[in-house]
Amino acid sequence: MIIENTGSLAREHLSNERTFLSWLRTGVTLMGVVGVALVKFDDIISGFLFAFIGIIFILSSMKRFFEVMSSLNEGKFIINSKCIIIISIMSIILILFAFLIIYIENSII
Repeated sequence: MIIENTGSLAREHLSNERTFLSWLRTGVTLMGVVGVALVKFDDIISGFLFAFIGIIFILSSMKRFFEVMSSLNEGKFIINSKCIIIISIMSIILILFAFLIIYIENSII
């Protein structure tokens, strides 16, 4: 859905940038901190899953940033609920799968 944009353009671009940076920080945290820590503690598959989730966050936030930037320049704003739902469901599934792998690896030992 696309609606008319009637606010301050500079404020909205800065808000879009802050949102992108928040998603980027979340993606880097999942990739770098959680993923690398799990790999270091020999949970390699789980570490790669968290790194994969981080990459998905970064790529989707980059796509969304440029969509919002171009629509703001056109005086419009795109409401995007599909992306949030898809990322949330994928993240939940991948995180549950990663925890299942951690549980299986720890119960075998």
